[in-house]
Amino acid sequence: MLKKLLTISLMLLIASSFMFAQNRAVLKADGDLIKLKKANSLREALKTTKLTGLNGRSIDKNVILKGALEPQGTLDTLTYYDRNFGSNFGFFGQDVMFQYFLAPADLIINGAGFSCSDATGSANAQISVRLMKMNWTFEEFLSFGGDGTAVNMGYYPNSDGLGNIDPFGEDATGDWVDLTEGAAATPPWAHDDYDLWSDFGFGWPITAELQDEEGNYQWVDMSNLGFNPQVSAGEVFAVVITHDGTTLDGDRIGFYAESTIGVPGWKFYENGRFAPGDGIGWWAREFTWDFVVAVDLVGDRPPVINSFDRLTTTLSTEARTVTANITDDNPSGGAAGVASATLSYSLDEGTTWMDIAMTGTEPDFSAEIPGQAPGTTVWYKLNAVDVEGLPAQETLPHNYSIFEATQPNLVIFDGLSGAGYPSAYYFGQDDFDNFTTIDFAHDVWAYGAYDESLLNNYNNVFEIVTGGPGSYQRESLTNWMAADGSRNYFLAGEEWLGADNGYTDQAYAAGSFEYDVLGVAASYNDISYDGTSGQELPSLLFPVEGSALGGALYDLYVANGSTDSLLFDPIFEISAASNWMDGFDAVNPDNVDLMVETRGIAGAPAVETKACAVHNVTAGGNKVAFMSLDPLSINSSPDYYWYGFSASSIQVMAGNWFEIAGFPLEVKQTSELVPNSYALDQNYPNPFNPSTVINYSIVKPSEVSLAVYDVLGRKVADLLNESQKAGSYQVTWNGLNNNGQKVNSGVYFYTITAGDFVQTRKMMLLK
Repeated sequence: MLKKLLTISLMLLIASSFMFAQNRAVLKADGDLIKLKKANSLREALKTTKLTGLNGRSIDKNVILKGALEPQGTLDTLTYYDRNFGSNFGFFGQDVMFQYFLAPADLIINGAGFSCSDATGSANAQISVRLMKMNWTFEEFLSFGGDGTAVNMGYYPNSDGLGNIDPFGEDATGDWVDLTEGAAATPPWAHDDYDLWSDFGFGWPITAELQDEEGNYQWVDMSNLGFNPQVSAGEVFAVVITHDGTTLDGDRIGFYAESTIGVPGWKFYENGRFAPGDGIGWWAREFTWDFVVAVDLVGDRPPVINSFDRLTTTLSTEARTVTANITDDNPSGGAAGVASATLSYSLDEGTTWMDIAMTGTEPDFSAEIPGQAPGTTVWYKLNAVDVEGLPAQETLPHNYSIFEATQPNLVIFDGLSGAGYPSAYYFGQDDFDNFTTIDFAHDVWAYGAYDESLLNNYNNVFEIVTGGPGSYQRESLTNWMAADGSRNYFLAGEEWLGADNGYTDQAYAAGSFEYDVLGVAASYNDISYDGTSGQELPSLLFPVEGSALGGALYDLYVANGSTDSLLFDPIFEISAASNWMDGFDAVNPDNVDLMVETRGIAGAPAVETKACAVHNVTAGGNKVAFMSLDPLSINSSPDYYWYGFSASSIQVMAGNWFEIAGFPLEVKQTSELVPNSYALDQNYPNPFNPSTVINYSIVKPSEVSLAVYDVLGRKVADLLNESQKAGSYQVTWNGLNNNGQKVNSGVYFYTITAGDFVQTRKMMLLK
């Protein structure tokens, strides 16, 4: 350690300073598609996939490296960034992370940079940066984690008294422990020349700083150690960052990361990925770390595919055009230019590829992918060759689908991806152990604007515009509902009422979409803001007792202890930058389900109570629910409870109101008094159409099930299957079977089982 500090101190004394400007290009390991996975551990990083607002980030055009050499060739930056890095990935004491790069030409490395999304741990710990040369090919690296599945690679044992494992074997007490069952018997640094840039194995120490603005990186100048490492074309090297803190699972530092790039970064878990001692060692993760490298290209390099169209899922079955920007230069001074470019596409996930010659002249090239049938997924990739015969690094395959409607219900995300957090969590069911969600038949659309050709395939539509809206479809929605009174619509998002009118308060008249469909008479924008502040705080909520969609939330809130405050808290729950929720006046105040306390109205301090959730039935009979906030971001304080993920949430109650199969029927406890005996009452009304109420009582805590059977004894519907405390309850059956289909007229039987108590009664459905 003394040697390390002495060397670093000397380099700091003798380093000279000047600035150079860089050109930027994307290292061609870009592409998609990795299917997003749910997080395996809330302990680890999640916060992953919770960041927004970073679209358009670009590398700083004036990177300052104090000891940079005079350029010998072409200055460039190797980076995987060409889209939003949407994750804040956790990094704790003694953890190590690295991101590998393929040298596109002979090059000199001037600096390594990283983008830090969380620097809270910097109060107690530093990080250190080094470079390593790997002896795996780029393709070998992609074979671990490249399919979107994390792979536990291995570790070296040691006796450091912390996690007792070592990342690189430099302080090991034993051989590499392979956890891949022979797929990677030795790690990619197992060769004599692996230490590309370090101080005798120690990285350059630096204090991580939060980068909360677009395009910001912290840089480590290679000349700090007196030399700039060189790498030959085709070699793979890595930027390695170590958390030097000694508090395992503490002093969190985060890096911007993204799970859809397709180049898995590696992370070393000193104390285990899932829990202490569980999942230790190196993992090839499905995330790419936002690390960058400033280089001086000194040899001829292949063509650079700077950008290309990433086509999104579409309803169209027509041919689609892909355009690309491809350039070629020769830093060594020889001939340069793009000789040819090729687009290859596959209809069988890459098993076979069909080549299409791209047309155009440098830098603009294009090719047309033939039209495909609904349900088809098209994969495509690009390559190019220069006049010297050097092939470009082929882009990773990107894919899109021809959308096919297969389910009766649709969930639209406008401003969010269709998977990951928070998208996958909006329909919770009180499972705070495994975080499973309600299993109901639905398709997902997260591909931008839509129209009636999409909507007409569905009976019920949920639209979540958190992070949006990107577009408004009032006319399409109005026409879709007008065509069938049984179609229902749920809309939620804190900016929907103001994003298209400059965020000004507005009154709505009869005939408008807001008035007739949503049931909103007037809007009040950004009611969390008092004119100077407030948007950084949660907002106080009040569920309406007995309301159609807010009543269950009220009951749960009271049962949990109403001394807590019910809050809209998007900053905590979905890592929103601010709270900009709106309030409104309802056309019918009796339909309000949730209220909010304002801090300001029209940018001036004002403490009032306004509606923020309402249900409405249109003149044509359509059921509509609207929330002027993100529905997942509801919790409580000081005792925390995630109400937005509960089965009593307003969005879940809307699914129940829409009579969608799979949503739990609302079960109301009608009395907390312990009854004298078990009972199953006769349903009322009976005969019934379309729904009926069933009351029952249990005398002690029990696992309770209530199911409906036809006259042949076949189960038709599960109304209830859960643990309940002693008391009297009420449940409603809406005449639907477990597949969401309306059952025929006739006689049915309903049976309750609670411990040893079993009873059956008969009822009749008439149409």
